Amino acid sequence: MRRFFLGLGVGLVLALGGLGAGLAILVYTPVSAAGTTVKPILLIDHERIAVWKLVLEPGQSTRQHTHKFDEVVICLEGSKLRATQAGPEPERQTHYPEAGQVIMPPVKGVTHTLTNVGDTRYSQISIELKE
Repeated sequence: MRRFFLGLGVGLVLALGGLGAGLAILVYTPVSAAGTTVKPILLIDHERIAVWKLVLEPGQSTRQHTHKFDEVVICLEGSKLRATQAGPEPERQTHYPEAGQVIMPPVKGVTHTLTNVGDTRYSQISIELKE
């Protein structure tokens, strides 16, 4: 019986440690200077979905990229964003996502950059739907 409780205690400690490490990855995002290009952080890559975290400080942009899949975006921190689509005459759209908002933007097949043109940090979790 004593070994059972010892094993249970070790299992709980390992489980809580793994949970804490996972949460630390979600919360931690390196901060870099405004005007720089930021790459999203891949959190989960599964055969059916990919989960990404993106944080843009004011003035920061993503690199130009093309979305292969539909995605669901969960806004964690809102700001003013400008999406610039590639092309001979770039099309620009301004968005104002708010914290807690969940959206499914029509991005499949779209090539663009995303820039935080607001005064506050923007962060999101995006879930790519591979199927």
